[in-house]
Amino acid sequence: MTETKTTDRRASARDDIAFPAGRYGRRRERRRARPVVVAVLTLAVIAAGAAASWRLYDQYGHGDYTSNLLAFDDSAEGRVSVTFEVFKPAGEGAVCRVRSRDINGAEIGSAEVEIPADESTRVETTYTLTVTGEPNTGEVQRCWQAD
Repeated sequence: MTETKTTDRRASARDDIAFPAGRYGRRRERRRARPVVVAVLTLAVIAAGAAASWRLYDQYGHGDYTSNLLAFDDSAEGRVSVTFEVFKPAGEGAVCRVRSRDINGAEIGSAEVEIPADESTRVETTYTLTVTGEPNTGEVQRCWQAD
């Protein structure tokens, strides 16, 4: 029986190469991994992400003025009745933008609805919006503090 031995010539050829001295500069030794640097950079990235998240949540995340669509009725021609609830601070008024869109998504009617100031924090209201086409939706886009 004949024994066959295989070797990877490329690996052994690389080890045997001798470059002329001074021609290609100094050969660098392999760097060791620096776990402290990697850990510090990882913690810095995590801290920056947490700081950005905190700031964006503080700026946009929680709102004192929020709305919730309860129902809409588009059965009457040229009108949409939008019923929604608004959560607001007690003693302050709000303004909510309601709109209607057609089947293609084009806005066919919108209005800013004023919610009067009172001591309740939840107000349910129905607004009838006049539209210029065939409505497909009735929605409340957003609410904000009244001036």
